Amino acid sequence: MEVENLLMQREEEHRRRLELEDEVVRLQEMLENEQNLSRVLRCALHRPFMCHSCIFSSVTCQVKVLLREIAKVQAEIIYLERKVEELKLELFQQPYQQLQWDQRQQRNLLCESGDHGAIGEPEQFPDIEKMTWHLKSESSSNVDFVTEAKGIHSMKKSEEDAETKEKIKKPLYAWGLRYEQACRDSPNKLSENLIKALICIFHKISVSPVHLGCEKAAATKIHISCMRSKSLIHTQEGNEAARDIGPYKEFIQITRSTVDMNRIELCFPTIEKLRFLMHKLVVVELRFLSYKQRLAFWINIYNASIMHAFLQHGLPTSPGKLLELLNKAAFNVGGVVLNALAIEHFILRHSSDTKYGMEDEKEALLQHAYGLGYPEPNITFALCRGSWSSPALRVYTAENVMNELERAKVEFLEASVCITCKRKMVLPQLLQWHMQDFADDIESLIEWIYSQLPRTGSLKRSMMEWLSGEYKVPLSKMVEIHPYEAEFRYLLPTY
Repeated sequence: MEVENLLMQREEEHRRRLELEDEVVRLQEMLENEQNLSRVLRCALHRPFMCHSCIFSSVTCQVKVLLREIAKVQAEIIYLERKVEELKLELFQQPYQQLQWDQRQQRNLLCESGDHGAIGEPEQFPDIEKMTWHLKSESSSNVDFVTEAKGIHSMKKSEEDAETKEKIKKPLYAWGLRYEQACRDSPNKLSENLIKALICIFHKISVSPVHLGCEKAAATKIHISCMRSKSLIHTQEGNEAARDIGPYKEFIQITRSTVDMNRIELCFPTIEKLRFLMHKLVVVELRFLSYKQRLAFWINIYNASIMHAFLQHGLPTSPGKLLELLNKAAFNVGGVVLNALAIEHFILRHSSDTKYGMEDEKEALLQHAYGLGYPEPNITFALCRGSWSSPALRVYTAENVMNELERAKVEFLEASVCITCKRKMVLPQLLQWHMQDFADDIESLIEWIYSQLPRTGSLKRSMMEWLSGEYKVPLSKMVEIHPYEAEFRYLLPTY
């Protein structure tokens, strides 16, 4: 009897155990379903909802209906927010638009009265007559630009000057009429032509390295020792072989010592073109540009504003003067005057997900109207401040901006990172400043740099040997940060 009771008790325990296991499985399935539902709802509430089939297959019909309703509400909210931003921007630009309308009315009256000479006169454009420059020497090694209304004209006879202006004026006016319609429909093309015009001016006022007796500097290999104090091409100790700096060797180098302001007379047609482009920039329409279009546009405008500031205010003699110049490097874009610092920090680098609010209402309006929505880390390799430690200058296009940024990143790393004979890795301070965009610490930054380099590059091979070595100290102790060098220099492309 006792044996039977024992067997029955064991059977009951086994049955109870099976029931509990089934209950656990059922509860686990319920928990997974609830967690999945929670994840889907959080995704729908906190970011634009995408109707992926894999998500829909894991939720009930009631939840599917709810998600569709949330998606509709989100779309309506986005539409209304965009309309509010457009209305705010229109209100912000209304005084300028009224001024434009008044100016058009005045020009129409002048045309009706037969005063056709007023068309195309300098009053219609931003005052670029003040962008005539001459050379002022403070010492034998320093060259500064000084803006004067008649600085250049005093170099030439009045008869030659008048004749030159007459030759330039007629073809440029005809060119302007054709160019106006094209730029109205393409802000990106406008920004590209603006920076190309400035590059052309710098090419023309600069002496080729060949004229300075630096033919070897343009060779496929550049000796490190010839750039001892500069951070883009690092110093290596000892008599090492030359290091290949990649495609940077193809750029034209323009420094303070290569500028010859006696060549400014070659720039008059380009200056007239630049003035017209700046006039079109005032009325440019940006509200409906895509992310890539805005990204390329603002990178070009940032770089162009600094180039223009160098010509207008002169070359800075110290890092502090460079910072002052960045505050002065301003363009009127769509009726809003923006300097280089505002473009960088409120448009290109600022994220719409920033937790803290902007103190200035105008800054908030600027971010909502012109901002990218989310920042692109690779702009670090595109924003050029015209210094030795800045990346090379390029023209960025909306169609290919992401590939162009990727190329700029790789070429900057190849030119600025190196391994010394003492087995130390030299990194530019620019990378350290923006390290959080790419890595959490120095060691992970090194891994990131290695992953970005092309397989066939010499720097990648050097880094592979360096990383495979045995060291008694952490890798972070084997890294040397090269200070940022603010001395004027441009690496310009050829066109």
